[in-house]
Amino acid sequence: MTQAPASAQALRIHPVALRQKVTQQLDRHRNGDAYPVMVVRAEPAWPHDPAILLPGGRQVRVVPCVSPLAIWEHLAADRGDEVLVLLTDIPESSLGHGVRSRIFRQRVINVEPWDLVVDAFGAQVPDSALEREGWAGEALLDAMPPAGWPKLTTAVLTRDVALRHLAAVRLGLDRRGEHPDDLDVATLLRWSAEPGAVEAFGLLREGERDGLGRWLVEQFGRPARALFALVAADRGAAALPLGLVCDALWSIDTPDAVRAQGRIDQYFGNLDDDATVRGFADAAVQVVSGMLAARDRETRLQGHAVLDRAEELLVQFNAVGSAGHSPILRTGFTRRINAAAEALLASLHDAAAPALDGAVDDLATHRLADAEAGRIRRIRMAQRLVRWLGAEVTPPASVADGVDRQIAEWGWVDLALSHVWAGEDVHPQLQRAFREIHERAQARRRDLDGAFANRLAAWSTTGPGNDGGLLTVENLLARVVDPLVRADRPVLLVVLDGMSAAVAVELADELSQHWVEYDPLAGADRGRRRGVVAALPTLTAVSRTSLFAGALRAGNQGNETRMFNEGRWGKDAQIFHKGPARGPAGEVYAGELAEAVAGATRLVAVVINTVDDSLAHGREGDEPGWQLGDLGFLSSLLDQARSSGRAVIITSDHGHVLERGGQLVKAADAASARHRTGPSPAGPGEVELTGPRVVAPENRIIALWDPLLRYRPSKAGYHGGASLAEVTIPLLAFLLPNVTDTPSGWMPVDGRQPDWWQAAAPVLAAVAPPPPVPAAPKSRRKAPAVAGDALFDVPEAAPAPPAAPPAGNDLVAALLATELFQAQQGLTPRRVEIKKIEAALRALVEAKGVLAVAVLAQRAGEVPGRAVGFVRTLQRIFNVDNYAVLSLIDNSRTARLDIPLLREQFRLPVGTT
Repeated sequence: MTQAPASAQALRIHPVALRQKVTQQLDRHRNGDAYPVMVVRAEPAWPHDPAILLPGGRQVRVVPCVSPLAIWEHLAADRGDEVLVLLTDIPESSLGHGVRSRIFRQRVINVEPWDLVVDAFGAQVPDSALEREGWAGEALLDAMPPAGWPKLTTAVLTRDVALRHLAAVRLGLDRRGEHPDDLDVATLLRWSAEPGAVEAFGLLREGERDGLGRWLVEQFGRPARALFALVAADRGAAALPLGLVCDALWSIDTPDAVRAQGRIDQYFGNLDDDATVRGFADAAVQVVSGMLAARDRETRLQGHAVLDRAEELLVQFNAVGSAGHSPILRTGFTRRINAAAEALLASLHDAAAPALDGAVDDLATHRLADAEAGRIRRIRMAQRLVRWLGAEVTPPASVADGVDRQIAEWGWVDLALSHVWAGEDVHPQLQRAFREIHERAQARRRDLDGAFANRLAAWSTTGPGNDGGLLTVENLLARVVDPLVRADRPVLLVVLDGMSAAVAVELADELSQHWVEYDPLAGADRGRRRGVVAALPTLTAVSRTSLFAGALRAGNQGNETRMFNEGRWGKDAQIFHKGPARGPAGEVYAGELAEAVAGATRLVAVVINTVDDSLAHGREGDEPGWQLGDLGFLSSLLDQARSSGRAVIITSDHGHVLERGGQLVKAADAASARHRTGPSPAGPGEVELTGPRVVAPENRIIALWDPLLRYRPSKAGYHGGASLAEVTIPLLAFLLPNVTDTPSGWMPVDGRQPDWWQAAAPVLAAVAPPPPVPAAPKSRRKAPAVAGDALFDVPEAAPAPPAAPPAGNDLVAALLATELFQAQQGLTPRRVEIKKIEAALRALVEAKGVLAVAVLAQRAGEVPGRAVGFVRTLQRIFNVDNYAVLSLIDNSRTARLDIPLLREQFRLPVGTT
């Protein structure tokens, strides 16, 4: 038998579509044979499972037949209890009468794509626009998902709905957990970067490939047009990196950039449409920026792979020199690093050099800044040290002055020094800047340590009676913890052995997300973070024992436990050291400790040795500083304390200095790495300390004040000496934000950083108020915002006449006198006393517009538990027309007052301050 010519019209049919067609035919045409042979006109290829199960439970077996003989063979075979479906592209006229008489309905079943497609979507008819896409019917059948197309609630299947679902399948949105409604320009560009995605698109039938591309361009405009121009030129897989290169080259007009543009035009198949390229480039930057910032690691890695490919393209197009301004390419990031390094060096040597802050801020706005957060942090630390070096610093006038300034300022210097010391591994110019800044700042810090050592030597000889109100390690518990215990307030005391002022800076900042820091000794004064003087020598065996004994003593862990248990807190108090505090497998810390913190025990003390241990053994990783997660089980312990409503006191027994390329000093009488006890006099970098606060034979030691000297072999860090970082113990006290019964004398800490820590806010000239004008129809102007332009224009009321300047050019008084303020206050549902508003404003103005919410509430006379609500009430008054005059930042921990915008909104007179 001669085979009939194959028809070009035969469709490739999908299993879901075939199942749908067979079910439809059997339901509509019942001929008494439950298991007939059905011949379906389709491409005779079936790479799927030959067995299909119909909704009613009947089995279908699918067999492709390329010839009438093959059909005869299956008609003659025993098929059992199953429907036999034969796929063939042989025209019906080429099948003899004998074949047709033995098959279902005596005819070949033709597959009409639109009937199946419409039925698959649960609709009744396709719209005319969809029917005009002749290629789409077959494509929708071929691409049908295993579960079929989703059922619609409308009778008409529209072109956009059908093609959006088709595109979602062809672009693999389901593999990324996305829906057809998620299809947008970003999705399209992300698809182009997936391995093999563009190649798979090229394997589609030509009609579907061209038709789907046209629809995507129609939907998504210029970026899609550029993308499919690249696809057509066989460059689609390079779309995203090429888009980043285009963003750099099409944003400048230099001869080198223009020449590179000409080379890139060939990639697009001579698209010759700058507007399309620019739109495509903008979209690529946004997409890759999102990839770099994604939470999942795989997406971030894909983003960095795109950047790597973009750098290769820059070299290929000889365009590296034209891409230094790019906000996303590595070339642009490197140039900004170099600019920041040059600015650091220039500002270090010449105070009149171009602004350093601009160069660092420019670097921080690069899209790679988040991915390079460690490097950016170190550059900012170097920037801060340059500011500190440019400020006047006087030596400490006394021990108390030195300890206070170590807590308020110089501990921040130590923190910045540790980050700058960590250094840079790639950029030579930045390495040089870090090195010179570290050397200069370290030299200044050594001078301060030397001056402090002289004060310490004089102070230690006179004994505890000369300390005045100075907090010392032996009177810390009596002055801070005892009042809480007497007031029946449960307390968690954490002794973070070896914690320095620099460690406390980072720890307190992280804890402020859940706690409010207080000064337990403020009385009626403003709260500040306190420092404590360690016992001498600054060793655990002396200073920690003195802490728990409440008197100057030397001892060990056993002595501390005994003295604590026999102390003034009674048997209800419990102490946990390193061993007893550790839990067995499966427990973060010991069950006894957990029960004590959760229970009614008034005082629970815990010693955590993580920092002190690191001085001997070092730490894993190169990143400096300490985060809460680095400090053993402290994070979990504080969570337990928060649940139990405890006040938390975190302190130490001494600080430490770090190994920074120091020098070994030979001393036969060395008692530790930083002090000795022999009779020889103090030499360079040493100080003789004598008196009752020196717990040593004859109450005398020789201690190193120079942090670069040591008596013993090199370790990660040391203590026992007389430097500010060793002698100063930070005191951190915390309560929960919702606490209303604040202990007597406790005030929130004014957590302002040193002035040089943050860039100075730009000084804006006061805006003179416009002269009074007659009432006029409302105009429209753009609302200012804290950063960037506002999104909407808002109506502007007729300007009010300027308020009369108050006596003394008082900004706050001028504001309170304005009619607008009085009207705004009158409209506030919860009236706030004028004196509270005035106190809050004066506190914010004094703090240059930025103040911790808890401190602001305290200054205004509000309870800490209402701090955030108080600020939100003030926002109703000052944020006229939703202008961000007063805002909450830093997860509502800080209030920020935009003073220039306050002047403008309330039309305050020129010259008020």
